[in-house]
Amino acid sequence: MINSDKIIGIMGGTFNPIHKGHTGIARCAYEQSDIDEILFMPSGTPAYKDNSPIVSATDRCNMVKLAIKPFDYMSLSTIETDRPGNTYTADTLAQIYDSYKKIYFIIGADSLLYIQDWYHPEYICSHCHLLCANRDNNSADVLIDQKHFLADKYGAVIDFIDVPELPYSSTDIRKKVAMGLSVKEDVGEEVEEYIKSRKLYV
Repeated sequence: MINSDKIIGIMGGTFNPIHKGHTGIARCAYEQSDIDEILFMPSGTPAYKDNSPIVSATDRCNMVKLAIKPFDYMSLSTIETDRPGNTYTADTLAQIYDSYKKIYFIIGADSLLYIQDWYHPEYICSHCHLLCANRDNNSADVLIDQKHFLADKYGAVIDFIDVPELPYSSTDIRKKVAMGLSVKEDVGEEVEEYIKSRKLYV
């Protein structure tokens, strides 16, 4: 039984660190859909990544809170960092599915192209509406083909959102910090100060 009339969007990721590309995509998703609130969900132990360079969940959550502070429709969810073991999107959707009227899952084009390889893609595709941001300059034809493939195989509902050029990369930001370079233009002043104060990525 649905116990809320709220329509949410989920922004998932390691956010190691969060940057203006993440908030930029969230803003576009909010402006181009009927989303009421966007939940930023830092992953606990990502199932598909090498976790060695990932800073603590506490630090990543604190950086998210600082980055989204200017946006009243964005909030932090610790549902994945609070859950032990590997983090799977299907498990998260199962945990919250009955809590909202509708759930959008906001992903990049790179994720859309490989979502069939995720844990229980059939559950993901049948329990949320996928919003895809093509910030990786993938071919429109390739993405449309993938949309039809996922719709035919899993009944997925997928829409594309228009995003401006967002030249931000967590990997590049970590490298810049390690080199002693400023990342204020990438992450904002407060997140940069947090990174410095906690001596992250050095």
